Amino acid sequence: MKDSKNKQKMAGPLDGVRVVEITMFQQGPVCGTKLGDLGADVIKVEPTSGDPGRGFMRIIGTMVGLKGRNYYFEQHNRNKRSIVLDLKQEKSKELFLKLIDEADVFLTNMSIEAPQKMGIGPEVLMKRNPRLIYAQASGWGRKGPDANELSFDYTGIARAGLMMSSGERGTPPSQVLPGLGDELGGMVCAWAICCALYAREKTGKGQLVDTSLMGSLICMESLVLSAPAMLGQEFPREIRTQAGNPIYNHYRAKDDRWFILAHLQPDRYWPNACRALGMPELENDPRFNSIEARGENARELISIMDKKFATKTRDEWFQIFKREGLIHSPVQTLTEVIDDPQAVANNYVTSFEHPVLGRTKMVGFPWDFSQTPASIRREAPELGQHTEEILLEMGYNWDDITQLKTDGVIP
Repeated sequence: MKDSKNKQKMAGPLDGVRVVEITMFQQGPVCGTKLGDLGADVIKVEPTSGDPGRGFMRIIGTMVGLKGRNYYFEQHNRNKRSIVLDLKQEKSKELFLKLIDEADVFLTNMSIEAPQKMGIGPEVLMKRNPRLIYAQASGWGRKGPDANELSFDYTGIARAGLMMSSGERGTPPSQVLPGLGDELGGMVCAWAICCALYAREKTGKGQLVDTSLMGSLICMESLVLSAPAMLGQEFPREIRTQAGNPIYNHYRAKDDRWFILAHLQPDRYWPNACRALGMPELENDPRFNSIEARGENARELISIMDKKFATKTRDEWFQIFKREGLIHSPVQTLTEVIDDPQAVANNYVTSFEHPVLGRTKMVGFPWDFSQTPASIRREAPELGQHTEEILLEMGYNWDDITQLKTDGVIP
């Protein structure tokens, strides 16, 4: 515990980096939050109506019935401060540009054309601040016939092939859980920003960083997409009951709990699997004694394994698998993941003292640093919560702030 407390007091690897973001919904906010988790000072610039993600619980409630505090906004906007500026007003834009003058990073997930139409495109901001990293996480990238088309997580998942590379062969496109594309896109953008910051240490110059939903998802799917790219052959969706490698497959135990076996050296582990099944006679059965034979007779073998696995609970099988040295894992529900002691031990799921919710669990960090740990230092901000605080840091006094309010520059 002593070491844990000391770790919490240590600054993150991006301590001292200032990020100004104009982001909405998920991809951009996720990127900003990841940078904030790593110690950056992230200032979220919002219009008077706020990030539309602030109202997202209404959509989630309608779609899937969840109720309560807006966990979506909380998760994607922690470790940030909020300032409200109406960039349609010239004086508000002046305040924004002064923020940019002192920023290390500008982040947005607006469409490619939107910042340019607002007069805050990369040419404008980087001319004012040559050391600025201008990061734009778009839907489709800056080039190509559809660069200016609008996008959401769902469009990226569909066009990048994820819906047709998951699920079973012969079924309609899979209904992939929402947010996967945006989450990945945000993480890829944060990674790119860190690389650009490192490059700036050597060159002294900022640069334009472009990432997208489409590019992030294509990269994630490189294993299956490399088949049509290099071989001209589609990587097929599998069918569980016909899986070509039956000991790389998922099964249901007696207690209706699912698990997987995961062996990419199947001939090496086949004897272990036969011992675990209590069916040593299968090891040298000519139908199953090689990876090719098991592939040709997969339907028959999986049927045998399904029946056998239905005779014991998952925990009973796991004891046997551990004894026989089989690589296995539970198929977990989302709630089980949040309570998984392995996830908690590594801060993949962490806890935070929220001023409204009290001590609450949150999805944590995918990385760990021994000297500069990630941390949750503040909850997601209320709309404009830090407007005055940020203006005071910029050198404005209370009389100035009062006048800005009188003039309608800030709410």
